[in-house]
Amino acid sequence: MNQISVNKSSPLEMLSDTRSFRDVDPETLQAFVAASRIRTVSAGEALFRSGEAYDERVYVLFRGEMLMRRPGGVEMDVQAGDFLGLANYLDRQPHTSSAVAQTNVSVLEVPATVLHELEQHHPSLFNALNRILAEKLRDRRPDRQVESGALAEPVSTVMKSPVASCGPGMTLQEAFLFMRERRIGSCVVTDADGRLLGLLTYAGLAEAMLLKDAQPADSILKVACEEARVITASTPLWKAEELQQRYNAKYLIVVEGENPIGMISQTDMLRAVMAQHTAFSSLASDAQNIKELADISSRVAEFAAKAREAHRRPTTAVRFLSENHLAIQRRGIELALEWMEDHGHGKPPLPFSVLIMGSGGRKEMLLNPDQDNAIIIGDAPETKDKEQQDWFERFTKRVNRNLDRTGYPLCPGDIMARNPMYRKTLSEWKEQISNVASKPTDKAARWANVMFDFDTLYGDDSLTTELRRHTLAELEQQPRLLSLMAAHDAEGKPALGFFNQLITTTKDDRGEHIDIKRNGLRIVADVARIFALQSGVAATNTVDRLTGLVRVGKLSDDFATSVAEGFDELLDLLLAHQLRQASNNKKLDKLINPDKISASARSSLRMAMRAVKRFQDRLQDDYGSDVF
Repeated sequence: MNQISVNKSSPLEMLSDTRSFRDVDPETLQAFVAASRIRTVSAGEALFRSGEAYDERVYVLFRGEMLMRRPGGVEMDVQAGDFLGLANYLDRQPHTSSAVAQTNVSVLEVPATVLHELEQHHPSLFNALNRILAEKLRDRRPDRQVESGALAEPVSTVMKSPVASCGPGMTLQEAFLFMRERRIGSCVVTDADGRLLGLLTYAGLAEAMLLKDAQPADSILKVACEEARVITASTPLWKAEELQQRYNAKYLIVVEGENPIGMISQTDMLRAVMAQHTAFSSLASDAQNIKELADISSRVAEFAAKAREAHRRPTTAVRFLSENHLAIQRRGIELALEWMEDHGHGKPPLPFSVLIMGSGGRKEMLLNPDQDNAIIIGDAPETKDKEQQDWFERFTKRVNRNLDRTGYPLCPGDIMARNPMYRKTLSEWKEQISNVASKPTDKAARWANVMFDFDTLYGDDSLTTELRRHTLAELEQQPRLLSLMAAHDAEGKPALGFFNQLITTTKDDRGEHIDIKRNGLRIVADVARIFALQSGVAATNTVDRLTGLVRVGKLSDDFATSVAEGFDELLDLLLAHQLRQASNNKKLDKLINPDKISASARSSLRMAMRAVKRFQDRLQDDYGSDVF
């Protein structure tokens, strides 16, 4: 094998134009090439074969044609610049695919230890590998088709048609005036025969003027036209949603042949998704008493199964399942208010907000959540009145009782609104959070990791908003509590041992298991929470926090996407597990026996845990704590 010299420009030029390395900076590219060696593979020979032990090497196709044969006989062409053996680098497992040269091939070969070192010192390479990790997790997820609900409908049901279009000869100035006059944020670019050439957006116009030194008289086709992502009118909405998320595409162009006939935006997709929740919300709000509400709650597994069928992404399915839980709980609170009036206790004497915390506050509830709630009471204009206190004590006891009878068990730790520790006025809550932030303890850190996922369940949301504003402001001024929260997170570890082998974390008479929540989902939620609080991101849902962290520059988009895909994989595994238990009338748990899932699922689980570990490592790097 021959050492590649960084003076040779061809490898650098080749890599910079590939999908794997397109966002890697020149200095990192040079370091990668300098650490690589050229290896040649003759036509018909395999670089590695399925079943072979991992050889602690990672490869990048440099020249020639290579075919990847995956399990089940799927064959895929490998493009120049694509990694080979990267999945094995991430999970240290034997090869499950074969890479066979179709012509004489040259690859760049990098030792795994060297690649790991490059990752540590070159953020753009780290981000590139995260993007590839996210794509591999997404590709390995079973190709579930959405068979029912709004997302099973074709895009023709929601697309905007006809679509605004302009010709390729239009100038930047003319395009800006054209879009402003029509009050549109985008339009398609077509030739004289109406064939699609590309997409024009305000963002594209701005980029051309500010970053490409374009002039107002320049042609849009030369400097501002973007590649259009296209679909057909019969494409189901779930596939369109997947394309939008995979390519971060705000718009998809609906075509007939080569001609655009419509457009669908992320907003259009959101409206279609939200339409599915209306029917269930009405069902819960129409319940006349606790018994009827409990009957609805008893069908939660049915609703969960429908949510999983109707949504391709597990995080979306779980969010809708959570909305079902929240609709039931809100109606339980309304029935408590009705009970108070019917029994002569009258209406609330002060504004209030019932908070939901933990998985409910994050909208990540599965089949069997218990109660984690609190209440903020508006500050009285005068001294606290005992009658007011008595009213809210009676009310919160009734709320917690209603929820328990409806199917949400009382919290074993008594983290509930009936507990005076979780029933406070706004000023009392502010004072407690200020005290916790100024004098943090390990106990306070554990409390904060539950409490700081709060969101409004019912009542005056302005009280919740003010408490969240106060919380973020206090942590900005006094961030020591976040360090203790990070140390608390370090007590939980992803289910990975040496060489990234899956390890079980609990054992009973049924065998050895991995606690998917404790050793996976909770770690991601913890890290996202701490980073969000550190960065002033107000969102509580884990995926929303990841998106917010990209927006404020705390995480790269590639890194956040890889974490979100790993989180998705774990949620899907756990939701499917609980649905199987529910259908067999078994007690629900969060324990997965890795020996009882498919080889493909185990591989995906390892890669998801790898994404979790990378996220936790990032947190511990920030706070200077060693996970192990």
